[in-house]
Amino acid sequence: MTRRFSLFNFTRVDAFVLALVCLFFTAIAHLALSRSRDRANRITCQNNLFEISAGIQIYTNDYDGKYPRSGGLTSLWASSIANFMAPNRYMAYQLASDDSGGYVTISSSLYLLIKYAGMSPDPFVCPGDYGVTVFNLADEDLSDRTPADLWDFGHKPSSHYSYAYHLPFYTHGLSSSSEPNMAVIADRNPWMSPDESTLKNFDLFDPDGDRQAVKAGNAFAHEDEGQNVLFVDGHVNFEEISCCGVENDNIYTYWNGGDIRIGGLPTAFVSQPQDSRDSLLVNDSGMYKGINIIQPKDVNSSDLTQTSIIPTLDYPLPEQQNLLWCSAFQMAWDKLKNDVIGEPVEVIGDEELATYLNRALTSQEDIEEESYYANAGITGAGVIEQIQTDMTQRFPERPVSFDNEEYDTDPNFMILAYSYLNVNAEFEYPFFTNVRPFTFRDSNNTPTKVTSFCNFYKIQESHQEKVNEQVDILFGEFNESGNSDEFAVDLCKYTQPYQVILAVVPRQGTFDQMISYVDSKTLEFQLDPNYAYLSELNPSDELIIPDVIYKMTLCFTELEGKAIGNQPWCLEGYFIWKALQMIDFSLIRTSIIQTSTTHSRTSPILNGRNIYFNKPFLIYVKKRGDNFSPFLVMWVDNAELLNEFK
Repeated sequence: MTRRFSLFNFTRVDAFVLALVCLFFTAIAHLALSRSRDRANRITCQNNLFEISAGIQIYTNDYDGKYPRSGGLTSLWASSIANFMAPNRYMAYQLASDDSGGYVTISSSLYLLIKYAGMSPDPFVCPGDYGVTVFNLADEDLSDRTPADLWDFGHKPSSHYSYAYHLPFYTHGLSSSSEPNMAVIADRNPWMSPDESTLKNFDLFDPDGDRQAVKAGNAFAHEDEGQNVLFVDGHVNFEEISCCGVENDNIYTYWNGGDIRIGGLPTAFVSQPQDSRDSLLVNDSGMYKGINIIQPKDVNSSDLTQTSIIPTLDYPLPEQQNLLWCSAFQMAWDKLKNDVIGEPVEVIGDEELATYLNRALTSQEDIEEESYYANAGITGAGVIEQIQTDMTQRFPERPVSFDNEEYDTDPNFMILAYSYLNVNAEFEYPFFTNVRPFTFRDSNNTPTKVTSFCNFYKIQESHQEKVNEQVDILFGEFNESGNSDEFAVDLCKYTQPYQVILAVVPRQGTFDQMISYVDSKTLEFQLDPNYAYLSELNPSDELIIPDVIYKMTLCFTELEGKAIGNQPWCLEGYFIWKALQMIDFSLIRTSIIQTSTTHSRTSPILNGRNIYFNKPFLIYVKKRGDNFSPFLVMWVDNAELLNEFK
């Protein structure tokens, strides 16, 4: 080999030098390619921000100069919104009727530019933000929707947007009249990772240090060299240091009051700008994954083993079961009785149940028309089509389908009774999420750890005062330890038109008897000379309630398939094909998230009352006032319809 190299005047040293030269030029080429790619990414990202700026201008022109902000005035920054496919903003963010409370995110705020300013999802993705893809309806199995139908970037919003946005919630959101040099949007905050996989070390950042110390505070998207930033006046610039806000304010931190506006490390869901000149550009973070929005369980009563459906308030209650009654089905039965059969309905094979339904008295005055739907009729006469049309118009979020081969073969003698109820228990002042598991013991004393909401959170005492003030204690005799075997509360005395009453009381034979018991105990409690004080929820009192939230299809299987006994219906072979009702019920877990995981109250404060719904309890919803009857009653006997704490 030595001889061969010498023939060509090419030694081993020459080969080694040539290899080094090749490696050098390969590295130079790779670096040049990388820099060229990053420059292209910067330009694309810069153009994205120009498009977003144009969208913001369209939005502010339509909304009195206000920058996009989802939710309401008191909505809390959370890890996700309630339902990005909801038909209205109240259900999307779980807002109260007065726009208070609810959950909001940075992504849902930016999505308003797609929903209301006509932007496409493309500009919200920086090509340098690896792992983030453009939001596509087809990829999300949402081909039947349009972008304007939604409230966020799909099921996993953080994977479809690349930018940090000046925190719009709380007191220092931006508007078109804000200081021109305030930063609005920039590449993702380096200290707030959506998946916890990449977080820079805040301690390494020093704006007055060497280049590496400066780069420690820059976004990831552009090789740590800097970030594209959109400012209020509409200009976009690539800033090589994150201290590029007003008075060299760091755009990714909140100002902590020091002489230099570098500020403190942002904490997801807690930090906020300290004044109108404090830039705080943030994105949704995965740092609090344990705090999530509970989605309603979509269940069929036929799949439940510990839950029974009660046809009327005076119907005997079975033991050791969750029990549900709703007046909406009674109204559907009344339509069957009055509009179809024309007299009390006779059901061959279940005469007793039909008797209960026929003699029950209901009033449409007890429930608002927009809260329910009821209908009944012969399937061959178009009642199914009518139900589907009506439900699509009135409750588009709850489409109805009846897929049954039996209906397809012979619909002319089949009768359908159908009802739907939608109830959201909203509160004037949102309660706090209890971040710790709450132990609920069923009627067999079996414990289950469930999620819950509560009235206490020492860091937000001013809000706690408002929460306590809205609760009305209807009755309860508490001992020196703060405990009571029986008590009842009106969760919010300001709600209109409905009130939600929860009661821990002895189980009775019927729902009628249980409600009468609560009424009598309430009247007795009002005679106490200290009633005005005792009915208030005091600062030392603790109220904890399990989350109860579900979408349920309730089937009266004992009626289905049974023949109608009335003349001439029985002679022609008419029978009940379907008898069902659908209920959307949300005893809302909370609209305020208790973010502190260090807060613990393991023992009651002296003289405080422990109002814990940790054993079987009664829930009923009625119009506020003495002349109205409940339209929804539930006995929570076990944890089958509660949300397990995980």
